[in-house]
Amino acid sequence: MFSQGKILCGAPPQGANACITQSDLAPFVTVSNTGSLPPGTVLFSGQPDYRNPQAQQASVGIERQIGKSWSVSANYIYVHTTHLPWAVDTNLLPGAPMVSGIPGANGLPTNGLPFQDWGAPVCSKNPSQCFADPGILQNNEYESIANAVYHGGILELRKRFSSGFSLLANYTYSKAVDDSTDFNSDYAAFNEVDLRAERSLSDFDQRHKVVFAAVVESPWQRSHILSGFEFAPIVSYNSGHPFNLLAGADINGDNHFTNDRPPGAPRNSGLGPSYAAFDIRLSKRINLGERANLQFTAEGFNIANRTNYATVNNIVGASFAPPFNVRGTSAVSPSQPLGYTAALPKREIQLGLRIGF
Repeated sequence: MFSQGKILCGAPPQGANACITQSDLAPFVTVSNTGSLPPGTVLFSGQPDYRNPQAQQASVGIERQIGKSWSVSANYIYVHTTHLPWAVDTNLLPGAPMVSGIPGANGLPTNGLPFQDWGAPVCSKNPSQCFADPGILQNNEYESIANAVYHGGILELRKRFSSGFSLLANYTYSKAVDDSTDFNSDYAAFNEVDLRAERSLSDFDQRHKVVFAAVVESPWQRSHILSGFEFAPIVSYNSGHPFNLLAGADINGDNHFTNDRPPGAPRNSGLGPSYAAFDIRLSKRINLGERANLQFTAEGFNIANRTNYATVNNIVGASFAPPFNVRGTSAVSPSQPLGYTAALPKREIQLGLRIGF
């Protein structure tokens, strides 16, 4: 029954639907500090004074010409980014005890190193010592408190196109450090009350990068058959990216199940696979009169057919012990810790035809 925009719930006729009352909801509701919420509630909110990310960048470089067509340069780039987003569980309190040498909150054996445990018996006996609101599971607040720093040095040798060829040789040595990878709660801190411990090499850190590229024209320009060819090889190498070692379970009882590391393991203390490739491009240009031409191209990627692994099985378990600075390996299966789980494409070849007029 409706009256003046309100629903009136009286005693319904037999067999008719009735309104849901508070007593009907009581078995499914837990009374918490934040009000009546269902058990296992996960809350999300924004920081009241949240700020957008901002970056400061500085660079300096010097270039020197050598001869008529060669030059060498050195450059340095600095980038400092502040107010990056980070999901922080404000429901966790620093009163949780430090423990060591005992199984984690889920009973999994650990490596014996100390860690702060919200699943410890003292937290069960006195939940208010460990949780701001024991009636909820998580209270994630998106805060603009993460930072990142990048340092990059670049050495480059370049030859402008002359005498039928050009050349570029580039080497980059860089380091990237940050606090958090993303605002997704999967990237939350292992210890939410010790955020400083999360500062480490970034997922995007790439210490070494080398590129050689050239363009070579056919020297037989007077030959109808051999003229018009252009050959462009590219050789590239990138060192591996860091990755996080994960326990695979919630060992510290903080109700986060995907971000725990083995006790004592720094963030991003694994090193992923390197990448190397040799690519080429071969083209042939045929003039059709004064204004039109045909260009045939053949491109090959990863010509050496090298296996470039892409990802690593980083679930190593809570009992994984030092040293933590480890690398992925092809010596074990993808289902085992540190085994490679995926690879980038092998050799690829593509052909093309272009008409210009």
